[in-house]
Amino acid sequence: MTQPLIDVQHLSVSFQTDDGVVEAVKDVSFSILPGETVAIVGESGSGKSVSSLAIMGLLPRPPARIDGGEILFRTRGGQVVNLLKQGEGPCSASVATKSP
Repeated sequence: MTQPLIDVQHLSVSFQTDDGVVEAVKDVSFSILPGETVAIVGESGSGKSVSSLAIMGLLPRPPARIDGGEILFRTRGGQVVNLLKQGEGPCSASVATKSP
């Protein structure tokens, strides 16, 4: 049986705002198998982008806070790593803006 490449279990993410805490993602779970193509669809504001940013370790902290869950990644060697226990996340990224 093929094991998931990414296994998101009970992910919950919130944002601290001036008006209080906003729960952006609540108890989301899904798995992605190697070679599988996945499309995450939903209404505007349903948490698609926040879930994806959490997986990549690119949530702005603060104001974002991961309140619970696991994001498990299976390495090429078969080791399972909880990406939420890797500090700021598995990815390192920078943003370059282009002036018109």
